[in-house]
Amino acid sequence: MPSFPDATTDDINQALLLAEQSFHSFRNLNGQKRSSLLIAIAKGLEQDKERIISVAENETHLGHPRLKMEFLRTVSELHNFAKLADGMEWKELSSEFENHGAKLNSNLKKENIPIGPVLVIGACNFPFAISVVGTDTASALAVGCPVIVKSHPEHEKTCQALADIVNKSLHRLKIPQGVFQLLHGRSHRVTQKLVEHPDIKSVAFTGSLTGGTALAKIATSREKPIPFHAEMGSLNPVIGLPHIVKNDQVKFAFDYIRAVNLFAGQMCTKPGILFLLDSNKSFLRHIKEAVKSQEVFPMLNKNVYENYESSIQSMKLSLPLLATNEEKEHNNTHPAFCRIFKLEVEQFINSLELRAEAFGPSSMVVYCRNENELIECLKYMDGSLTASIHGEKADLTLASKIVPILESFVGRIIWNGFPPGVMPGIATHHGGPWPATTDSRFTSIGIQGYKRFVRPICRQGFPD
Repeated sequence: MPSFPDATTDDINQALLLAEQSFHSFRNLNGQKRSSLLIAIAKGLEQDKERIISVAENETHLGHPRLKMEFLRTVSELHNFAKLADGMEWKELSSEFENHGAKLNSNLKKENIPIGPVLVIGACNFPFAISVVGTDTASALAVGCPVIVKSHPEHEKTCQALADIVNKSLHRLKIPQGVFQLLHGRSHRVTQKLVEHPDIKSVAFTGSLTGGTALAKIATSREKPIPFHAEMGSLNPVIGLPHIVKNDQVKFAFDYIRAVNLFAGQMCTKPGILFLLDSNKSFLRHIKEAVKSQEVFPMLNKNVYENYESSIQSMKLSLPLLATNEEKEHNNTHPAFCRIFKLEVEQFINSLELRAEAFGPSSMVVYCRNENELIECLKYMDGSLTASIHGEKADLTLASKIVPILESFVGRIIWNGFPPGVMPGIATHHGGPWPATTDSRFTSIGIQGYKRFVRPICRQGFPD
């Protein structure tokens, strides 16, 4: 049974009325005041750390070590965005003056301003970092946007616990409650009503391709369309070049499988496909050994487990299973078995449905007969958050041909590494062309995330 009732239409209208009423006063607050709010939220989280992690662990089954790591990252990001709020860098001030006579005065000044009330729809697999107090909320509050958060129905108690801390911080600092509000809702109707509401000026969404596509259509079909920033599906290709596979195949195989199985494969950057030029039998053996050595983790919830198993059954109809750890003992209610499939080049090129992400610990291996086949396959890749190249010095000539192709469809390229585990920072870019995101110019992780919630305003001819 749900712990909280779905928000009604009246609840939604009242929340947006409060958000709109608080917008102008909040955006005009001294940056130090908004900074103080984010620091107060961070302190509140730290004071209630163990209880919050315990609630999240009961709802998500991610485990205490994983949640503790994410919790610390979330607190750190709140402090980073507090620094952003305190400074003026996010405004990106620029000006120019040139007198062209009486006909034209080009005294121009440009700066970023907050876009207005923002809707945040967080992820099921990151209950802290991409949720109520994650990057989306922190960056929007830092630049002066009120935030409405749509609670995730699979960890609604965690969402409410986090929201309570934000509300206490608002009350303590005497900032209007309309600056931040949490609305619950298991029904898709709640989310749709929020995206449709004329007072919502921007949306940040992290979730499935199906959900993101549906909501993007609503946002762009409104009488006044709004920016819809979604992070959705991503295959995150890995390319194993000949010399790395030949000379370091054991480590490469085990590192690849560990990345696939990390946190039960419930990562937006999980490697979903591996391209190889070397088809020697020994490498396949190492893949099988690596899979069998992997621990079986519980999946987030029943819905995620059932969706994963449905994807696997569809793949089994078309693809041979190279390796699995399904025979491994476990005590999990919703076990995340690791599966690796073999995909022929022709299948990859001709079957669009096989180029989709399966959210869980599965991946596909494609053997290319030559460089031309590899390059041809990469040209058929859809947009992804990441791509990884593994090679040695002798592979650099081939790598130089591949990188420009990867640049056309990914947001981050990794050399001799695997993509899971994104570290927030000033140079972080977590985005990519469709279907990875709806707008590859923006990032959902890192300090640059605020750019989704501002727009430039130019003033001409105003006195100093």
